[in-house]
Amino acid sequence: MPTVVNIKTFIKLLLLPCCIILFGCSKSFVHTVQQVPPPTTTIATTPNYADSTIVIAAGTHYNRSKLHTFFYGKHYRPTWTTPVEVNVLDIGTAKGGLSPIKQGGSRQTINLRLEDSTGTEYVLRSVDKEPASSLPEWLQQSYIADIVRDATSATHPYAALTIHGMAEAIGIYHVVPELVYVPHDARLGEFEKNIGGMLAILERRPNGDQSDNPRMGYAPDVKSTRSMLEHRLAHNDNGIDERMFLRARLFDMLIGDWSRHEDNWRWAKFEKEKGLTYKPVPRDRDNVYYKLNDAPIPWLFMKLGFKSQYHTYRHNLTDVKDLNRSGRNLDEIILGDLEFSEWQEIADSVKHELTDEVIEKAFRSMPDTIYKLSAGPIIAKLKSRRDQLNRVAKDYYNELSDKVYVVGSDKHEKFLIEVLSREEVRVRKYKISKEGEERLLLSDKVYSARVTDKIQLYGLGGDDHFIVTGSVKPKIKILLWGGAGEDTYTIAEENKKAGKRVKINDTQYRNTYDVTKSVSVDIDDDLRAKEFDAQGWLLRYYLD
Repeated sequence: MPTVVNIKTFIKLLLLPCCIILFGCSKSFVHTVQQVPPPTTTIATTPNYADSTIVIAAGTHYNRSKLHTFFYGKHYRPTWTTPVEVNVLDIGTAKGGLSPIKQGGSRQTINLRLEDSTGTEYVLRSVDKEPASSLPEWLQQSYIADIVRDATSATHPYAALTIHGMAEAIGIYHVVPELVYVPHDARLGEFEKNIGGMLAILERRPNGDQSDNPRMGYAPDVKSTRSMLEHRLAHNDNGIDERMFLRARLFDMLIGDWSRHEDNWRWAKFEKEKGLTYKPVPRDRDNVYYKLNDAPIPWLFMKLGFKSQYHTYRHNLTDVKDLNRSGRNLDEIILGDLEFSEWQEIADSVKHELTDEVIEKAFRSMPDTIYKLSAGPIIAKLKSRRDQLNRVAKDYYNELSDKVYVVGSDKHEKFLIEVLSREEVRVRKYKISKEGEERLLLSDKVYSARVTDKIQLYGLGGDDHFIVTGSVKPKIKILLWGGAGEDTYTIAEENKKAGKRVKINDTQYRNTYDVTKSVSVDIDDDLRAKEFDAQGWLLRYYLD
C-alpha cells in the first residue's frame, strides 16, 4: 500500500507543474482585439479624422519565438505583424455620418452596428479575434487560452478584402469590406472602451431593406436563415434559388471557407406571382485561405480528428466532406433536387467567369505590403482549385447523394415514388389541394443506386400522400416520415417488390396505411419533434 501511495503522489507532483503552466491564470494572458491602448489624457475637442491615415500592424502579439513557431506553426504571422497604412474612420463624416447603435458579434469577433442618417446600417468587425472568450471563465487567462488565441494566426487578417471582386464576377451577392482603424473617439459613446483603438472591417450590414443596393440584387428585404427556413418549411409556395446557392457553395470550396454554418448566411427575399423566393447572401469570410497544418502540434491536432473541418488551404481539394461539415445541413435541404448535369454546368460557369485577371485583381484589394508578402502562393492555389472545380463538384454531389432528403412543408404534398429499375428510383413532389388534387410539380428527380444508398422523405405538417409503384425490388432504401397531419400511404399488392425496400414511420392517429405486407411500417406515437413538422425540423439547424 505505501508503494501505491508513493506512486500516486509522484504522478501528482509530476502533473502539478503542467497544470500550473497550462491552466494557471496570469495577467500576461489577458487578451484584447484593440491594437492601440486608450490615451492617458482626454481629448477636449471633437476630433477630425477625415483623410487621416495610420500605420499599424493587425497583431504584433503573434510575433513569437522560433521555438514557439517550430511547435505551433508559422501560419500567417508575418501578415499579422507587418505594419500597413490604413484610413482612420471618422464617424462624423464616413457614409455621410454614422451613429453607433449596438455592440454584438460572435464569441470571437467584436462588432459594432452603426446607422447613417437614412437608417442604413453598417457594421464594424474586428480584424483580430478573441476565441479564448469561448472558454470557461477560469481558463480565459491561462496558457491554454493563450494557445487558443495564438491559433488565430492561422487565418489571414486581410482575406475578406479579396472576396468581393470575385463574388461580383461570378454573380453571387456580397458585401464590400473596407479596412479602417477605429480611433479612441468620444463619439463612440459607451462603446469607445471596447471598440476604440481597433483595426476593423467596415461594411454595409446585409440585413433589411437593400432596394438601393445592386450587390444584394436590390432586394426589398434581407432575412436571417431562421426566417428563410420558417417560410420555406411553412408553405410550399416559398422556395430557395438552388442554383445560386450552389454557385455560392462552389465558391466557398474554391476559397477554402470551412465556416459556412447557418448564421453565416443571410437571404434576400423576393416576392413572386405566388409565394416567396430567397437568394443566398454569404457573410463572414474570416476563415478562408486557412493555414494550420504546418507544425507538429497543429499536425497532431488534425490527426486526432479535432475540428476536422479546419482545412489548410492547398493546391488540391480532396476532402470535401470535412471541409463542408458546418454547411452540410443547409446543403442537404437546398441542393438535393439539382441534377448532376446542373452541378457541372454551374461549375463550368464559375470556372469561366473566375479568370486569372479577375483573381489577380481581387487580391490587389489587400494593402500593398501584404499583397507582396502573401498574395502569390494563395493566388496560385486558388487558380489550381478553380481548374479542378468540375471534379470537386462531382465529389460533393456524390457525397450529398449518398443519403438524400426530400422535405415537404406544413401544407399538403403528394410524393410519387416510382421504382424504375433495380438501379433507379424516381421521386416527384407535388403541391396538392386539401382534396388531394395536384396543383404544382415542386420537384422531379431520378436517383441512381450508383451514388444513392437511401432516400428519406419527410411530409412534415399537412395531409400528405405517399404512393410507391414498381415491379422490382430497388437497391435504394426508401424511408417515409409522414409527420403531422392525416397522411395516406399507398403501396398496392402489384407493387409489393418495390415495397420490400420501403419503411414507413408515422403515428397511428388518423393516418391511412393502404400497403402490401412487404412494407415495414413502424407505428410510433412519440415521434421526435424534428421529424414531425416545420418547427420541429428547425431543431436540426444552428440558428440565431
